[in-house]
Amino acid sequence: MQDTSADLILKHNANRNFILNVLDGMAFIFGISLVSRFTVLPFFVARLSSDRWVQGLLPTLTQAGWVLPALFMAPLVASRPRRKPLILTMTLGERIPVLLLGLVLISWPGLPATVLLAIFFLLYGIQAFSGGCAATAWQDFIARIIPERRWGTFFGLQSGLGAVLGIASAVIAGNVLAVQPFPQSIGILSLICFAAMVLSYIFLSLTVEPPQPVEPRQSMRTFLRGLRPLLRNNPAFQRYLLSRSAIALSLLGHSFITAAALERFGLSEAEVGLFTAVLLAAQALGHIALGALGDRWGHKQVLELATALGAVALLLTVLATSTAWFFVIFALVGVAQAGYQLAGYTVVFSFSTPAERPTYIGVANTTLAPVAMLGPLLAGAFAEATGYNALFVVLGIVGGLGLALLHWRVPMPARRTIGQVNK
Repeated sequence: MQDTSADLILKHNANRNFILNVLDGMAFIFGISLVSRFTVLPFFVARLSSDRWVQGLLPTLTQAGWVLPALFMAPLVASRPRRKPLILTMTLGERIPVLLLGLVLISWPGLPATVLLAIFFLLYGIQAFSGGCAATAWQDFIARIIPERRWGTFFGLQSGLGAVLGIASAVIAGNVLAVQPFPQSIGILSLICFAAMVLSYIFLSLTVEPPQPVEPRQSMRTFLRGLRPLLRNNPAFQRYLLSRSAIALSLLGHSFITAAALERFGLSEAEVGLFTAVLLAAQALGHIALGALGDRWGHKQVLELATALGAVALLLTVLATSTAWFFVIFALVGVAQAGYQLAGYTVVFSFSTPAERPTYIGVANTTLAPVAMLGPLLAGAFAEATGYNALFVVLGIVGGLGLALLHWRVPMPARRTIGQVNK
């Protein structure tokens, strides 16, 4: 049970916390959309290297950074009476590398391509792993301060309204890429991104989170020993982890769509900005609609829908005969990524009690590590050997298998009552 005074404080500040954290997400997403990992960053990498395996480093670092630290952060998170101080510290590593990248690209644009790539991937890796270190604390933080009945609506509004602002950032990105020389254009976008991240940090810091009772911190060895019985006693959760790994492997193919279009149709800078706008518009609508839908229809069902749409986007990329197809393709990618992200937060909450939640979050995120670390690199190598079309077909089939397992073999537990604030 939560401490009564903490319940009362959270209940009193529920609307304040909801609004502040929606604003935090809006500012962060606006900034990060200026250097979108689906469009702008693949374009940046492709201009510096034609090797397909190098493209695979982007999703590798993104996914590995998010999932690898999560499990090992769980005992630390669970032992803290408040999550916010830990988040505020860890997330500095997400924001400062963006500033440094912008300064490097503007100050030393003439550096050799290999040096620029090395600096970029170093800073991007720091950003990704810092986000992963903050992830467990942040997800549990949100589950604490936002009522359960509003989880889907919150995540949907946070990401959806952020994506609405992201449409403006896509217009900015397109104009900057078209007008400014390369790579200074990416540097300018990085600095604007950092300014938005500073604003998001302020909103996050204003959130009210009272301290709550905690269990004594476990040693890592004791904590890891307890994972086997936790999984053994929850076979539905085990199957969920397996199905989600297959779905994640399928959807990482979206990171290669821009590179495939660039190779086949020679996308211009303006088209990259336009497709980013389509992607973000679809994400905005998808987040808002699917978030509310998840609270009513079910978050598992949202994940199933997202998986199906993501696989269709991959197959349409294979069939595309002109750049016009990519308006539909990136719209599907936007909705699919929105649904996958939403369900990635909310479904795992449903399997756990509040006391177990950091552990379940850590297990769910870190289980994706093999896919995150090896999947993009193997996908890049596969594309190098067989071409992007074969890659998209294989990943579409993998997504279909994950969808089937999720639909027929993963029953969801009944909704729990998890503290007064979440009633």
